[in-house]
Amino acid sequence: MVTIRPYQLDDLEDTVCLWYRTWHETFSHIKHPQPYSLWKARFRDDLAVHGDVWLAEVENKIVGFVVVIKEEQWLSQLFVDTTYQNQGIGSVLLAQAKAICPQKLKLHTLQANMRACKFYERHGFKFSKLSTNKINGQPNVEYYWVSECDV
Repeated sequence: MVTIRPYQLDDLEDTVCLWYRTWHETFSHIKHPQPYSLWKARFRDDLAVHGDVWLAEVENKIVGFVVVIKEEQWLSQLFVDTTYQNQGIGSVLLAQAKAICPQKLKLHTLQANMRACKFYERHGFKFSKLSTNKINGQPNVEYYWVSECDV
């Protein structure tokens, strides 16, 4: 059974390890320009400071997380450990993001991540535009979601 809880400072290493590992497993064909140390610094100094971070746990193991920048209505990160995907954990994390920003959310994902694109579209997100990821230079797809109550 999955449990959702707020991120705490002592979760940093496990969360960043999951993020880094899952990204590299998902995009094994893409060489990311940043080393692990920069991922960790970005999470610690930016995402955890400016974002609302929630973790998904199974048997006290962190298996996923979501980062929402509430002021910008921005879903910054949503990652689920590859061994725990297709079990509804991403949907639970996305529901948490929608609870944080109940009117609307924006996000981008790599265009090559067709599973993520289909996931977001299944959950009511609409295509907005194409862009380029500022960190890794890859093509992004930008999506938005608006609550049915606000349509």
